[in-house]
Amino acid sequence: MLKNSIMKARTSLLAALLVSALLMSQENKQRFKVGTYAGYEYNYFKSPTEVRQDTILFTRDDLIASSSYKDIFASYDYATKWRGNRLRFSVDPSARLFYDNFDDSYWSLNASAKYDYELNDNTALLAQISFRRMNREGLDGAQDVLVNPLGYTNYGAKAGVEFEPVQNNKTTILGFYNFKDFDAFGIRDLQFNEYGVQVGTKQKFKVNRLKHAYGLNGYVKKRLYDTFNASDVIPDGERDWSYIKATAFYELPLSKTLELEPSYTYYSRIDIRDERSGFTQTGPSLRIKFDNDKTRINSSFKYLVRDYTTLEARDNNGPTGEKIKYQYVDVALNMEHRLGNGGFSLIAEAYSRVRTTNYTDIDARSFRGYTNQYAGIGIRWEL
Repeated sequence: MLKNSIMKARTSLLAALLVSALLMSQENKQRFKVGTYAGYEYNYFKSPTEVRQDTILFTRDDLIASSSYKDIFASYDYATKWRGNRLRFSVDPSARLFYDNFDDSYWSLNASAKYDYELNDNTALLAQISFRRMNREGLDGAQDVLVNPLGYTNYGAKAGVEFEPVQNNKTTILGFYNFKDFDAFGIRDLQFNEYGVQVGTKQKFKVNRLKHAYGLNGYVKKRLYDTFNASDVIPDGERDWSYIKATAFYELPLSKTLELEPSYTYYSRIDIRDERSGFTQTGPSLRIKFDNDKTRINSSFKYLVRDYTTLEARDNNGPTGEKIKYQYVDVALNMEHRLGNGGFSLIAEAYSRVRTTNYTDIDARSFRGYTNQYAGIGIRWEL
């Protein structure tokens, strides 16, 4: 009896020591942020300036919706490490409330779980699952070919490896899958499955004690659409599109606080089934980053040109004989400035996209040009 009690005590003590050792070997980190912006957004449905339907001409006063807004957002991240393992969770809810048109307000939720395991000093296994819900009503005038409502639910998964083929290089290869289910819009419903492989490589080196880097990011993927219609007039349909994207970049530090990142992107969509909706999109971009531990500024400029391979442009008289062409000019700015030592920061955001096109037929809403812009200022608290 005494012997059994001693054995149980030893077993309990050993278990307690093992649990204590595991807890002591773990490194746990948590971060919580909450904040708000107040600003104004112009043309948030990305509508053209005029559309004619059933001989009635609707102008910008009828089509373009703009409003002052309040953004409310939060972010929670949790990370734990033990014996070469790392597990990270993140949840990011946000909402944009339009004061002038409150019914157009929307919210979103992003959540993910990431796991990586160090096989050795140069190689790690990676895995991730993700969820995104965009709860938004309305029809985006930027849509093309497929009628897309703005609300959707997306489930995703990734798995792969990160390794160092040469010194100061980091290369990642991931297989991924996404299922995106758009909210039903009118008589139509839409969803797609996509899968592919993404690759990224980055080589670092020093020049005059400043860290330079160059690299390449890209993916190859296939996207299979299904459209469902509650009407015999518009039949159900399928789309089989393949995508290729590659971006080459160079990180050029001008000082310890200021860095430029020029890049160039090639992006192509191949319409496998209909040979109709394919395009090629190319263009340069420039990113400017400033960080002095008190103030951070991240700005970018992009100029992209999209050329459709088959679809023809139209004006008010019909086909023009040219293929559809878009030109995008995107400008973005995000800034934060820490206020004292209490975790509060002053934040600001600004964004502008101008899309021009040779598709000018006022009887069409799709493929048209538009301008979408917003700017806001606010405060964020971080714990």
